Amino acid sequence: METLSGQCVHLPEREETHERILQAAENLFSAKGFEATSVRDITTEARCNVASVNYHFGGKENLYLEAFRSLLSEVRDRRIASMRRDMADNPEMSLEDFVESFASAFMEPLVDQSRGRFFLGLISHEMNDPHLPPSVFVEEFIRPLAEVSIEGFERFGPPMEPTVQRLCLMSMVGQLLHALKARPMFYDDLDPVMVPADLEEHVRHIIRFSAGGIRACAQEQPCHSAGDSAKERAS
Repeated sequence: METLSGQCVHLPEREETHERILQAAENLFSAKGFEATSVRDITTEARCNVASVNYHFGGKENLYLEAFRSLLSEVRDRRIASMRRDMADNPEMSLEDFVESFASAFMEPLVDQSRGRFFLGLISHEMNDPHLPPSVFVEEFIRPLAEVSIEGFERFGPPMEPTVQRLCLMSMVGQLLHALKARPMFYDDLDPVMVPADLEEHVRHIIRFSAGGIRACAQEQPCHSAGDSAKERAS
């Protein structure tokens, strides 16, 4: 049973079982990783028998891939929609506005109460113990997000070589991921030495720091001819 616009919608039993298994897998793979999550763990949480995983998904590996893709597409699409909306609403935005748009689009699906909050856990486990086909994360997540982000750099940032743009983009991602993980590790209510108590304050610092760093990188980047730059952009 799902809730849609405040009304209860009863799914066919087969579809309902499929959704229960998928939701249980998202939760457990995010919390424990692939190896530490057994099929029995998933089916116990999903309230179904062990054979259901093979019946609906063709095995644990395929279930992991579908769970990852389901979360990946939700986070990706929300980020792209958020950035495109900001760029449409504010076509004359400053570099700081663009960095803020990027930061907001990056953080929002990971800190609210939607299913996207499981995505960070999945990514953390996947980095340490990969089980995805190599192309999935790059082609289905990184590349679509990079395209809209680079478009923002082109419109609202200083002139930069594509390689420098990508490095600046990855630097912002690294800072934002650190902000999400840093507070539990480094914050002490009695002695907040390393990170602010307020995540929003931390993100505001990242926006200022990143905008300054982007301008500095634009000034210091190697000089290439216009033809070289055009070639790199085309590639």
